[in-house]
Amino acid sequence: MEKVLVVNGHGLGEYCDVKKIPVVGETVKAFNRRFEADAGKGTNVAVAIARLGGDAVFIGKAGEDEGGYLGEKWMGEAGVDLTHYFLDARVATNLGLCIIAEDGSNIILDFDDDANSITIPELTEHMEACTDAAYLVTGFEIPVETSLYAARLGKKMGMKTVLNPSPLEETAVFEDLSFVDYLMINETEAAILMGDCDMSGMHMHKIAEELSSKYRTPNIIITLGADGSIAYTPEGRYSAAAYPAACIDQCGAGDGYLAALVWCLTNGTPLPESMEWASKYAAYIVSHVGTVGIYPTHEQLETFWKEG
Repeated sequence: MEKVLVVNGHGLGEYCDVKKIPVVGETVKAFNRRFEADAGKGTNVAVAIARLGGDAVFIGKAGEDEGGYLGEKWMGEAGVDLTHYFLDARVATNLGLCIIAEDGSNIILDFDDDANSITIPELTEHMEACTDAAYLVTGFEIPVETSLYAARLGKKMGMKTVLNPSPLEETAVFEDLSFVDYLMINETEAAILMGDCDMSGMHMHKIAEELSSKYRTPNIIITLGADGSIAYTPEGRYSAAAYPAACIDQCGAGDGYLAALVWCLTNGTPLPESMEWASKYAAYIVSHVGTVGIYPTHEQLETFWKEG
């Protein structure tokens, strides 16, 4: 089993329910406000990989507060290596609010403050102690420059690098991502990264090819929700259908798909089969309420799939 470094955000998730997702200018009644077993994208990915039996190491910091201690508890119980997760009394653990509609759609409000994140000197020290890692997964719930630095350093150290640039600002501009082996995005992020290019009438595979050429990233994976996912790679173009599921909560599905995909890759599974397996994994997530608290083991997945 190959070791995976996860360098991304940890935070505490707050939830509320609405009848439907509001449009601009609309006021809707929210109810059932609560904290769930929910965390940041980094925590989600690390827990999901570990629950599948993977060797996940989380690199990051949080405050000496409820959110920081819960991260320690959730990741530790899942089997994540927390050698490089530390609490700092000078910062506060970040928060996020997930607004869930009756049809399972959601909006996530991210209150992350870059000042609470791991610094580049801290990150360097911890990453350089992980010379045996094969994969690095990072994203933008830590400062963008820190995430990209982690990918560059991981590449330099010989790791396969996976970037999920979420949340992605609409004004984001990148000149070169050649140090990223796998760029994992959704349709909205693909449109932002395409910039001023007219995407009307373009097939998603063509968009992925354009992104690969533009950013010099060999493997582009685009998730399409109920339409599954596609990939453009030097070996070919691939598609994976979404696995049928009764969607009640989409929160954490993208993180789960990413974690399942990386877990498959660490086991030597080819990308097309990894995408199909990750789609089935994501179906489990959308069929349950929550994120870090419900990422499944193999036994839970097998039961879910057998029950159809």
